[in-house]
Amino acid sequence: MSVQYARAIVNPAAGGRSIYREWPGISKRIIDKGLLFDYVYTEGAGHATELARAAANACYHYLIAVGGDGTVSEVVNGILNSSGSHDTILGIVSAGTTCSFARSV
Repeated sequence: MSVQYARAIVNPAAGGRSIYREWPGISKRIIDKGLLFDYVYTEGAGHATELARAAANACYHYLIAVGGDGTVSEVVNGILNSSGSHDTILGIVSAGTTCSFARSV
């Protein structure tokens, strides 16, 4: 079985910028699960889409959206607009103000 890698796409503006304080604990839990991952911070509107598309094209097996509804939406769009096989698995760490999508699924 091949090693499967993950990339976390982290929106530092999510949750009133509290993600900077919370990210070390969140990333530790991911590490504790044994997942090999790296992470990138978004830099503005639309950036999560670009980052997700690039990660899906680079064959990351998992993409973890860390943020609110907007971050999740952008990551999903990036995966769907990639030229990859669309076998990418989406993970969500709800870190936004309302996170309606994560609460409803």
